[in-house]
Amino acid sequence: MKLNPLSVLIATTLCIPQTYAAVSKATPETIDVITITAPRMIQDQTTFATGSYVEPDVADWLSTIPGANVNKNGPITGIAQYRGMFGSRIAKSIGGQKIVSAGPNAMDAPLTYLNPVMVESLSVYRGIAPVSSGIDTIGGAIDVKLKHADPQANEQLSGMVHANYNEHNDASTLSGNLQTSKDDFGLFIYANQQRADDYEDANKRIIKSSQYDKTQAGLDLRYDNGQREIGVSRHHSKTDETGTPALPMDIDYIKTDRFNVDGQFTTTDYVLSWQLGYQDATHGMDNYQQRVNMMAGMHRYTTAIATTYDYKVELELEQWLLGLDGVSATHDADITNPNNGMFLIRNFNEVKDQRHSIFAQYSQDDSSINYTLGARVKFNSSDAGDVSSSMAMMNPHVMALQTAFNQQDNSTSDTTFDLVANSQSMLNDNWTLIAGAGIKQRAASYQERYLWLPMQATGGLADGKTYIGDVNLDAETAYQIDVGAHYQANGISIEPHVFYQKVDDYIQGTSVTNNPSVMMVANMMGDATPLKFSNIDATIYGLDINWRAPINENFSLSGLFNYVRGTRDDINDDLYRISPLNMQVALHYRFEQWQSQLSVHAFDRQNKVSELNNEQRSAGYGVVDWQGSYDVNQQLSIGVGVTNLLNKNYQPHLGGVNRARGSDFAVGERISAKGRAMYVSLDYQF
Repeated sequence: MKLNPLSVLIATTLCIPQTYAAVSKATPETIDVITITAPRMIQDQTTFATGSYVEPDVADWLSTIPGANVNKNGPITGIAQYRGMFGSRIAKSIGGQKIVSAGPNAMDAPLTYLNPVMVESLSVYRGIAPVSSGIDTIGGAIDVKLKHADPQANEQLSGMVHANYNEHNDASTLSGNLQTSKDDFGLFIYANQQRADDYEDANKRIIKSSQYDKTQAGLDLRYDNGQREIGVSRHHSKTDETGTPALPMDIDYIKTDRFNVDGQFTTTDYVLSWQLGYQDATHGMDNYQQRVNMMAGMHRYTTAIATTYDYKVELELEQWLLGLDGVSATHDADITNPNNGMFLIRNFNEVKDQRHSIFAQYSQDDSSINYTLGARVKFNSSDAGDVSSSMAMMNPHVMALQTAFNQQDNSTSDTTFDLVANSQSMLNDNWTLIAGAGIKQRAASYQERYLWLPMQATGGLADGKTYIGDVNLDAETAYQIDVGAHYQANGISIEPHVFYQKVDDYIQGTSVTNNPSVMMVANMMGDATPLKFSNIDATIYGLDINWRAPINENFSLSGLFNYVRGTRDDINDDLYRISPLNMQVALHYRFEQWQSQLSVHAFDRQNKVSELNNEQRSAGYGVVDWQGSYDVNQQLSIGVGVTNLLNKNYQPHLGGVNRARGSDFAVGERISAKGRAMYVSLDYQF
């Protein structure tokens, strides 16, 4: 990577923003974080974003955060997007663990392993994420804190039960948790079950492959004597037949077990914390059980396996935060045809993806200006075993691709780095200036390197294109700037941010023109214009705003405004799957035991689409939702709500296009959102 004078200037003058609803000791006040506490239907005067037990996919909470959105490939397959970047470009920490998807198409994206009953809070670092927030944070960072045992709960037994039902698609959720403690030991357990049938749009058309069925359970056992803390946790997640209509296959099952051991030692001079994690995930998917596929010869079943080890050690010493962390994952994926025992494609074989890192972060706070400086060095390595296909015996082009992959050196090694600084300057009692800059790098994912046969296993891109990888991809390098201001007076709060980033060696699909074997095999699979993951240059910029204003002691207003634009610098084209301009306004009401929220979410049309990816333009729309609740007493609350109150028929731009035959609309048509849906919920706490 070449460092120009601009990059040196950025590296030495970095400054960044972030706001926090619940700032931990290790998070300096210069780090601007939007935090959602689960559940919270009605906001208080310091909260902008909300979460709900009713939503089956915790990723949907992101729609209430400035700059954030969700790529929806299925009802519980949400992929986080932040300021135009998504997927592996955004770091996701789940209870301190780095979750790695088992499926090569991210059907089990990290946030899908969550349910509201296990979540304490979900935080998004606004602006340029600090180096302490994760290994690969070029696109931002999400930190999910899980509920865990409280050994200091004075031997009390407490818990909660939640149930909700949605009449639209017979959707139901039943979940609960229980906590107890004694003699510095604590135990926390939870369980959750979510089910639903296919839904209909506002025109009563059935969206095939939109059902879901997920069961989760876990526990946390913890010891804490005030100075030393150690905890052991286990989480089990099982997803049965669940649709992903924007992808070429649906979920047959996902079975995942996660184990975690963590500890903390606290003195008056320093805090030492550590964590060890393990994840074992298996994933089966197919294109014939939940969608119509009349051609038995084209039935496909993929079995994917991923095993992950991760670790983290952090030392908090006065203004310094020092740490080392890493993750080591292995991936295998085989494709078969249940009607043909001879058919086999070894799509990924013994793929190893290792990322180890060290970082240092310094924070300084005073009455008028606060700043945080950080640096992280990352050591990335990967490798892949030999691949094969039963088609190679009969097809010389498949044989050529197989031979070329197996004969090349598939081992890689990249050293990358991040440099970030954060600052907040108080101009007066009402205004705070927020500014930030950074340099972030990301090494390529295993799909981007090792996809050897033209396939759609692309980490959930869902563009319908076939891709091949490139083992020699360079690391992405982003030069980022973020400037914002925060105003607060008389209960009114507003915080606008503008951002700009120039990304060198951005990894994106480009046309394959000089490989006849790739073109012939892709054409055989129905794609006449295959793509190859390649390094290009790109630019991303935009504006996001969040605000809140009280009307009186019972009513208040809040809202968001988001705009992002992503362009390719090598050709006249836009980046793929960028969220359109959108805004949200919510009216909140609270009186004694009654609470209510009426919200309007409006999206502009999206004409800035990727022509190379054959991305369809989308129309603008507005949707109205309402929810309310009544607290019967301190333990019991009853809720009701209506989504899409006006029964608007619309197609979210990030919802993708239909790939499932058997629906009431064509393959290739944009997927419509759910029509009007009414639900009821019940919460009991003790």
